[in-house]
Amino acid sequence: MPLLTEKQEQIYDLSQVCAGCLLYGRHKTWREGRAGFVTAVTQRQLTIQYHPGIGNITNYFFIPVGEAAAGEWEIRWTHDLTEVYTHNPEEGIPPEGENSMGENPPSCGDGGTDESGRTDI
Repeated sequence: MPLLTEKQEQIYDLSQVCAGCLLYGRHKTWREGRAGFVTAVTQRQLTIQYHPGIGNITNYFFIPVGEAAAGEWEIRWTHDLTEVYTHNPEEGIPPEGENSMGENPPSCGDGGTDESGRTDI
């Protein structure tokens, strides 16, 4: 019986979306989506801050990687409001070295990340 096993898992590509990006997300159970700013990114979850329309209040929603991979979320994001990217789980994962955002994707940089891969603003 082997002691070690190899496990493949899906994680967010931290070079594609980063803190400060504008993101629109709609879960399949929601009637309408919400737009907000990405405030934290890990390999397992996106955290988005949005304004719920009540005075001086903000709120958060979270997009776990498993739900995004399963197609439960409609996700669109932008770094600079000139190009909008869309998450399409039917496209699958691009081969290593290829990028789903084209030849020259915007760089999120590596500033602000810690050892766990978490990026905060």
